[in-house]
Amino acid sequence: MRANFVLSSVAAGLRRNLSMTLALVLSTSIALGFVGAGLLSNTEITKFRNQYESQINVSIYLCATEPQPPCKAKTTDAQTAAIRAALDSDPLVRSEQYVSEQQAFDRGQALQDPSVAKFLKPGVLPASFTVKLKDLQKNYNAFQAKYSKFAGVGQVLNAFDTINTLLNMINSVRKLSLIVALVALVASILLIGNTVQMAAAQRRNETSIMRLVGASRWMTELPFVLETLIATLIGGIVALASIWVGKSYILNSVFRGPTSRGVIPNLTADDIIKAGGIALLTGLVLSAVTAFGTLRLRVRL
Repeated sequence: MRANFVLSSVAAGLRRNLSMTLALVLSTSIALGFVGAGLLSNTEITKFRNQYESQINVSIYLCATEPQPPCKAKTTDAQTAAIRAALDSDPLVRSEQYVSEQQAFDRGQALQDPSVAKFLKPGVLPASFTVKLKDLQKNYNAFQAKYSKFAGVGQVLNAFDTINTLLNMINSVRKLSLIVALVALVASILLIGNTVQMAAAQRRNETSIMRLVGASRWMTELPFVLETLIATLIGGIVALASIWVGKSYILNSVFRGPTSRGVIPNLTADDIIKAGGIALLTGLVLSAVTAFGTLRLRVRL
């Protein structure tokens, strides 16, 4: 009987304060959506680092048969041999691998879109040395300065800078999401407090009668807490759906090519459910604490 009474009271309260309930659902869905987006961004950064950190190499590009500035002529065999000998004796180098012009051409055709690959021809892409340093971040600048001066070297590139740029972009999205989430969570907490106070004021006669017939304070407070939790739960479900749509749009539409080729790690359904679940749990705990605290500290039932 008590359970039926509490549930009927919750249903009546939700109907009575429908506009405030909808506002609470919207505010919590926005806040929890940005919390989930921040968590997903962090997951993407972790996957990116795990995928590439141990695979990042330095590339020494030689001058191709059809040279591009700063090259003026194709790298000779003697120049290639001198670079190889320097790499073999360099204490900064862990290993190196030579990639010929033909191998570069074959790789280019395999990686490029067929409509672009047909315009490639041998001699356009230069031969190169793929070098793994013992400590990339510490030794790269000295390595780059040394080998850029070798005759026959077009340029020395470090993929770490490019990857770091992308990671910084993702990290900026994560920070922005968390900032917006924090602001929205504060707004939601204030809205929860005001909603509970207004609902309690509207039902003061009802709660007073409940206390007169022997209901405990907790029993009179429980409907208000449940109403808040239900609104937050609905907002969390909306947030989870928005996270899924956002992920699908960004990774499966905007970055569809790199994601399908594995260049950018994709996020799985488990990642989305985990991020959405953490966001929802955070919202439920905050809403329950806020509602209970408001009833105890600012409302007399």
